[in-house]
Amino acid sequence: MELTLNQQAISLAALMFVRGNASFESSLHDEEISALEVLKQAKAVVPGVVSSRDAVCAFCGLYRGPIFRSNEGLMVQCPDCGPFALDPASQRSWRLDDEWLIRKLRGALDISPHATVNQIIDGVWDIGRHKKRPVVLARRIDLVERHGLRIFHGPEPRSQSWVITPRPLVRAPLEPLTGTATWWQLEDRFALHGLALRLLDPDQGEKSDNVQDGLPSVAVHGPFSEDFTWVHLEGWPHGPIRLTEAQTRVFAALWEHRDRAQSSKFIMRAARLDSEKPMDVFKVKAANRDDPTYEGPRWAYNQLVVRQRRLGQYRLAWSS
Repeated sequence: MELTLNQQAISLAALMFVRGNASFESSLHDEEISALEVLKQAKAVVPGVVSSRDAVCAFCGLYRGPIFRSNEGLMVQCPDCGPFALDPASQRSWRLDDEWLIRKLRGALDISPHATVNQIIDGVWDIGRHKKRPVVLARRIDLVERHGLRIFHGPEPRSQSWVITPRPLVRAPLEPLTGTATWWQLEDRFALHGLALRLLDPDQGEKSDNVQDGLPSVAVHGPFSEDFTWVHLEGWPHGPIRLTEAQTRVFAALWEHRDRAQSSKFIMRAARLDSEKPMDVFKVKAANRDDPTYEGPRWAYNQLVVRQRRLGQYRLAWSS
């Protein structure tokens, strides 16, 4: 299927965002040159630094040679191809304006203009909240996987985030963030519309959550789904309760050792978590109170976990 010019533009923007640095105009093919013009009109790109000392060879494209002046004008001396006349257009380069992309994504997701943008690590940003869930923007999905502990479970937990990255340049697992976050590929979920971005099919993100995690899930281990990502309990009016990865680990550890009460240290070690008590990963921040996404796991914890205060031990209140 042939892409429209705007689709080509968002694809080029995504590619330039992955690179993070300037791309020479001479390295783009004809369709990308047309897409670049769209990005220029949208003020999505900024000129790269022009070198007055050397330039890439227009013939082999392999080497950069020094620029010198002769009777014929400015020349470039390629170490392999020899001298040739400098084409000023070959020096032009463009870089995607990261701030433009962040600003347009925030607009597409109706993120409050008063919300702050925080850089988590180089190439990964927290750009605000969409439907009360954190929005994480990253240059590449492998950056998110590599630094997942810091991004999702660091000083500011970002469980069940929306994660936006360009489409991977190499094949990646179908759902690398299952149970932790919802992954949106920039080119597939957003469209360039005039000078703005818009979210395609706003309800699709929630539908994809249900599909990727197997909703309607079935209770396999007592009230828990097979992978402990969902809890099915009567009395909760919002349907199955989705857990974060840390919450999943706690309940899985409690289920495995449900035959007898265990200390908090034992449970957290079995869950491979650094927190001191199981309840630590079920706490709800003031900003997330009354949101079923966050209140549901805490409600499930209060229903299912019994603490023997005198002994400092915990057990699951579910025998079968």
